[in-house]
Amino acid sequence: MKKSVLAGILVLVLVVGGGLVWRFVLSPQRSGAAGLAGSGGPGGGLSYAKVEPLTITGRGGYSLDTVDLGEGKVPLLRIPLDSWGGYAALFAANGGPKPSRDSAFYRLGHFAVEFVPVEGAQVQLEGYATGKYPIIWASMDSLPLLYDALRQDKRVIPQVLGLFDWSIGGDGILLKEGIKGGLDLKGKTILTSSSTPYSFFLLWYLAQIGLSPADIKVVHIDDGPKALEAFRKTPGLAAWVTWNPFLKDALDPASEGYVKGSRLLISSRDANQLVADVYVVRRDLLLDKPEMMAAFVQAMMEGAALLARDPGPAFAGMAAFYKLPGGSAEAKEMLADVHIANFPENTMFFDAANPIGAQKIFLLSQEYSKALGSLGPEASYEPERSLALGPLESLARRKLFADQKNEIATSFNRKAAFDIADLENQRIVMKNDLRLYFEAQRLDFDVKADSEEVRQNLRLLQKVAEQMGFMGTTVVKLVGHLDTSKQAEFKARGQQAYVEASAQAKLISKRRAEFVKKLLVERYRIDPERIVTEGRGWDTPISADDPEKNRRVEVQFLSFE
Repeated sequence: MKKSVLAGILVLVLVVGGGLVWRFVLSPQRSGAAGLAGSGGPGGGLSYAKVEPLTITGRGGYSLDTVDLGEGKVPLLRIPLDSWGGYAALFAANGGPKPSRDSAFYRLGHFAVEFVPVEGAQVQLEGYATGKYPIIWASMDSLPLLYDALRQDKRVIPQVLGLFDWSIGGDGILLKEGIKGGLDLKGKTILTSSSTPYSFFLLWYLAQIGLSPADIKVVHIDDGPKALEAFRKTPGLAAWVTWNPFLKDALDPASEGYVKGSRLLISSRDANQLVADVYVVRRDLLLDKPEMMAAFVQAMMEGAALLARDPGPAFAGMAAFYKLPGGSAEAKEMLADVHIANFPENTMFFDAANPIGAQKIFLLSQEYSKALGSLGPEASYEPERSLALGPLESLARRKLFADQKNEIATSFNRKAAFDIADLENQRIVMKNDLRLYFEAQRLDFDVKADSEEVRQNLRLLQKVAEQMGFMGTTVVKLVGHLDTSKQAEFKARGQQAYVEASAQAKLISKRRAEFVKKLLVERYRIDPERIVTEGRGWDTPISADDPEKNRRVEVQFLSFE
């Protein structure tokens, strides 16, 4: 299915003659519709542009129509929707797409809600700015860009009311045959379909493996089917940042879209809280009708609870609204790649201390955008300016939804086998060599030591802990390696001496990996069930010239699909 991102987006574009520039355009949607910036099939239609600001031509006050549902006229809030399973709680709360006296919005706030099919993001965003659609949906990473574009008119400054879903597998990066891992993308060309999650997801992944946008070349095709065709037929494309159903089609040998030899590098199931979708209200509506907005948020939380108890009516409403040929069963499938956020999950997401929450994503996106020139270097916005959390805080004080459980916080797949032999068969999402400093012949180091080596060790461990926070469904494998300075000496003593020494090297390197695991568990509060260790001793050196460089711990993030 598809999802329109209701904000501008960073699209990397390949410039003739070399080099990268960035174009800021509006996303079309997660669909096969033609893109606003131009699209095309293989061999043509790729965008070439210079940096442009996000432009929203219209401005105006909001307007609410009225409707009579049998008890007199009430305000009518029209909400534009494209095709995306993350809206399921909204359908549950409203009892379908049409205004209804049975909706939670009417019962809690005495107003009506109607859904309007609007696939084009430009239309949605212009409707937001002119007041036609006072509430829209956006990915959290788009907020710095939205805020920057709209900040001059206080009426339309976006205010985030709540979280409605995370993508958990619907977005991903595919590799062509012959590309072994993320680091092999350096100098290569990557295809994107221009929606904010794909740019943000890509930039985040590159940052984790030590690459910058200048290290790659990126082109984009907005049209999903044409992008799939280009990925399949264009030899020069090394990777593709895309979404379902195209992810599945490219990987399925039975599909017409199958790309032979392609494989999944990383998906939003690995980084399962990175692509987060929020609902945004205009500042003037929030100030004029705070009770209405508080009721809206409560109704959304009730919708999430109702969806968990009895999803049938919501699926029926989605099937009718989207004209799905497969009916409710197809609507249910739209939720396979999303996680609908309930109240405790909202609370967790907006907690300022959450290392993968709203504020962290906002700040990450802001820094990426500044580095790319889509925000000016002087841009420095605080996430709190875009957050309107009063309604959620009120629900907490009233102790509503206290029976709901935070499911995504424990979404790690504990059913996976953790034996080393089994782990060898899992997909490596990211792989980094960390050269944690160990003195020769020591199995640990003193974390309180006042030395630059230890401070660097702790900085590296903090980075691993942070990545584990973002990548909530992965196992981390710590692989210890020994320096090879004594390897030749033991070889000279004969086969038996070398075999015994090699076995001892593996034990020593594993104990160093175990020490790193202990630090991650005790100092950084990482779940020990998410960490496995292995010792490889001398087996896989990285340097023949400097044996001490081989004294290291390798970190592998393993995905369980």
